[in-house]
Amino acid sequence: MKKILIPTDFTTESLQLVEYVILNYPDSCIDIILLAGYKLPDNRITLMHFNGREQINKQLNDDFISAKKSLVHQHKKNINSISIQLFTGVNSYAFKNFLIKLNANDAIVPKEKSLCYHGKRWFDPTKYLKKNVTNIVEVPYKVSTELPQQKFSLINIFN
Repeated sequence: MKKILIPTDFTTESLQLVEYVILNYPDSCIDIILLAGYKLPDNRITLMHFNGREQINKQLNDDFISAKKSLVHQHKKNINSISIQLFTGVNSYAFKNFLIKLNANDAIVPKEKSLCYHGKRWFDPTKYLKKNVTNIVEVPYKVSTELPQQKFSLINIFN
């Protein structure tokens, strides 16, 4: 059974990468791990009450959940499971330890555009995947809406 890591921003567009896996591994039974990055709180009390599953559930919307269920239902024979994991580390060493825990050596990542997260604590784990996973496949990724520009970037000041 193959385990494949796919970064997600909890949008239905990010599930395009799951479709790519299904279409390109038609004879395999696959465990798909959707991966999101989250910066842990700095406050000790907030950190003690931190629950990763709760943070993931706050990001899930009805469209994403129904699209994910639809994929699983349509491709029962190919998909063994789709799970969502939260990476809370801050460097490549932490990510390598995270990969050992997941026991996955394959990843599908977007080729050009990065994923767009809402909230200041969320980040795109694609750079960690590209740096640390042995088998990477970069896939064209279509986004229906343009990524918002940074509100206070230097480029916006001079334009």
